[in-house]
Amino acid sequence: MAKENKKFMVLSAIGIIMVVDSHTWGTFNIFGNFFPFNSFFMPMFVFISGYFNKADKNTDLWKYTKRKFMTLLLPYLVVSVIALITEWLIMCYKTEAIQPFLMEYKLKALLNTFTSGEITTIALPMWFAPMLFAVQIVYALIKKVLSDHWNSGIALIPFIALHIFVVWYAKEHDELPEYLLLPLKVLFFLPFMEMGILYRDVLEEKLRKANHLLLLTALLIINMVRIMILPNEYDVAFDSMATLSGFTSPYAVTPLLSSVVGILFWTEVVELIGKPFYGSRVVNAISENTFYIMSFHVIFFNIFNCILFTINRFAVLPGFEAQTFQDSNWYRWDYVSQFRFVYFLFGLLGPVGLMKLYERFIKKPIVKLIKKQQPDT
Repeated sequence: MAKENKKFMVLSAIGIIMVVDSHTWGTFNIFGNFFPFNSFFMPMFVFISGYFNKADKNTDLWKYTKRKFMTLLLPYLVVSVIALITEWLIMCYKTEAIQPFLMEYKLKALLNTFTSGEITTIALPMWFAPMLFAVQIVYALIKKVLSDHWNSGIALIPFIALHIFVVWYAKEHDELPEYLLLPLKVLFFLPFMEMGILYRDVLEEKLRKANHLLLLTALLIINMVRIMILPNEYDVAFDSMATLSGFTSPYAVTPLLSSVVGILFWTEVVELIGKPFYGSRVVNAISENTFYIMSFHVIFFNIFNCILFTINRFAVLPGFEAQTFQDSNWYRWDYVSQFRFVYFLFGLLGPVGLMKLYERFIKKPIVKLIKKQQPDT
């Protein structure tokens, strides 16, 4: 999807930076005490998608679905296969033995595309892609069918009701049936698609006239009070969205409130101080590669761990737990907390660099070759 709005390019870059930051166990954790990243950043990606969404009654659903498949689901499947192979290679290296590839198990794992979205632990964050694909298709279908009577403000009401129902239902069940996971996630995230559209069409211009510092202060106070009221400080957040199993707040409305407050806070932060970054090539590169950063950052953590593992064989690294690394794709060497920054750089810039190399040495030559083979008209 072409992102022409510089503010939302910065916002999407911030969102993916938060994803990487949270998976390094909080390198920066900016405002994390008030707005835990897991309390809003996944809904924020759907909100951003909604902001750029143009589906209406004139949308050709077949072409729309095909385009979304090519830009979301197909890359997800390709990257999943790459991740499975990479995980096996890393496993062979860190165990210093050729491991069985377990083809049948890995093929079955690909079926998770239509349930949790989790194919392998080395690329768990990719669960988001099939969910976003499904949300976009369902939203476009609903809007096309009801286009003659569509009102975003009114449509948001049943979307919110269904969202709250999903949270309540998930809290009432220790483990949801796999076949329900994708439909329930669609219902959970649909209101944020509509909120992105409402923000674009109604709120954005009005909020530009607001006192941004006052609004940011109010949002900080709101979440401070919410944290004080809830039984546990982290109840404002929600984990394990792939399986809808991480809702700890006693109130089913908590994820909605946390998401709205967090999204609005960071949107206002970008409105207030984001302009110096609008022309940044680094920020634009991060924003344009959010999908691949989401997909590959844990793989790059493990590549870095392989480097540390190799060094540790010749010069012992204090506190490096080789056995834990061999057992888990989520191990981080945390000898000093500041070292998380190195993981952060690997996870954020590694995928960006990989995609730059792909575009320069694979994509462009192939496109050029195809153009040469086409007859002149």
